[in-house]
Amino acid sequence: MPRRHETHRGDPLSSRQSHLVDPSVEWSPGARVVGSAAREKLLLAHAPLVKYLAHRIGSRLAGPVDFDDLTGDGLLGLIEAVDRFDPSHQVRFKTYAESRIRGAILDGVRARDWAPRSLRRAERKLEMAIASVEKRTRRVASDEEIAQELRLSLEELQELYVQARGVRVGSLPGRDDEGRDPPDPRLDPLREVEEKEHKSLLSEEVSRLPEREQLVLSLYYERGLTLKEIGAVFGVTESRVCQIHTRAVARLRTRVAERMAVPELEGSRA
Repeated sequence: MPRRHETHRGDPLSSRQSHLVDPSVEWSPGARVVGSAAREKLLLAHAPLVKYLAHRIGSRLAGPVDFDDLTGDGLLGLIEAVDRFDPSHQVRFKTYAESRIRGAILDGVRARDWAPRSLRRAERKLEMAIASVEKRTRRVASDEEIAQELRLSLEELQELYVQARGVRVGSLPGRDDEGRDPPDPRLDPLREVEEKEHKSLLSEEVSRLPEREQLVLSLYYERGLTLKEIGAVFGVTESRVCQIHTRAVARLRTRVAERMAVPELEGSRA
């Protein structure tokens, strides 16, 4: 029977992370003052969390990773969290800081365009094959069918899964704003409606995935487990979990994109 991994629902910091931050060090207005003792104390107290998240996110990326770059991005996110934190929102600083740190690291990775073109081509190739099979069969595409669509052997398909891993920094469609402040509905009501619709579609499509793929996504995105840890839960290799994850994300991207597409109006080409 697989091991259960518990997390604290009210705080994205799991029990494995909570020891990284001294609970006695909390945010105060004085921390906004550059050079103040309060600011230095708060930054030092949360520095281990920055390093932890940098290595956690870095372990999910394909190809070589410069952890110093990731840590530097995370520190910028931490500083931004100190300056922008609003205690009136009834959220603990370490919870807010973790979100800002994650967002800054992911922004930095995207800005450096770390994924080679070959990886992006692999991702697109895989998504198109899955979409083609599922549109034709009107059911979940199997590996055998995907391989046949691509004219690959099953071994070559497994390699393609590995190549496509992490091109989107492990994000799901609709989750690219992680680490940023939510939009103010009073300033941009249309965007809020669109985001709610996007998330609703994503949730619906996740529920339509095979149970094993749903569980992998849940452990990876909601519980924060690495692919290696998920492999230990299932009793399979990290490579196999990588394949399941990549296939699940590819399905979701094609399905959500298709449902979000605006149909062309009749006569619009005239």
